[in-house]
Amino acid sequence: MTFNGKCVVVTGGAIGIGEALSRGFAESGANVVIADIDLESALQLEESIVSSGGSAKALQVDVASLKSCQQMANEAVKVFGSIDVLINNAGVRYIAPFLEHDEDTWRRTIDINLTGVFFASQACVAHMVEKGKGRIINMASVTGILALTKRVAYGASKAGVIGLTRAMAYELSSQGIVVNAIAPGPTETPMNAPYFQDQAMIDTFRKEIPKGVWGQPEDHVKAAKFLASEENDYVCGAVLAVDGGWITGKGY
Repeated sequence: MTFNGKCVVVTGGAIGIGEALSRGFAESGANVVIADIDLESALQLEESIVSSGGSAKALQVDVASLKSCQQMANEAVKVFGSIDVLINNAGVRYIAPFLEHDEDTWRRTIDINLTGVFFASQACVAHMVEKGKGRIINMASVTGILALTKRVAYGASKAGVIGLTRAMAYELSSQGIVVNAIAPGPTETPMNAPYFQDQAMIDTFRKEIPKGVWGQPEDHVKAAKFLASEENDYVCGAVLAVDGGWITGKGY
């Protein structure tokens, strides 16, 4: 699958799964907008992609701000002429018991993980409707499907992303905009690094994930490329769990 000449915007595109998405789409010929609140990391990734022969533009964005998202979308169109694909990947996670989730933590998590998806999508859809075509991929989580302890705000935000994905797909598909979500399972990223240095967690993952291995960022890139490609002309409003079968069952 190639994306020659297509503009792909990746929020949270500088680190972890976002970095893999940015690199992966650039390798497939896309003009990638690395949209991240961490501009320094985004610029470093832009330089790396460009030096390897790819096309990329780093932009600073705060997805919790509609104005910032609109500026991001306008600049993407200014630089690359259109927005063909939006991948809403920006997110945060706070791990603590239920009663230790304070108001600021709750609001920040919802603002970035859920409201940020709405704001970035609204800003980019305004340009997609003019073209009559577009693809949106929202990065949810298996935590939005299967509850885990000490992640109440994160789980709520990701369940919200799944609901938002379906609502957007239902309304926007008639305008040529296809919306889907990916729900990653345990994935080896910088944010999750402590898990993969803890033998107890390693043993748990190997026991509970049917394939016996945890995910890599590239696993989600492959799924995103399919959902964003012309090969996908009928999958709409779906939540694709990329989790090695983790949510298929528990127990015996």
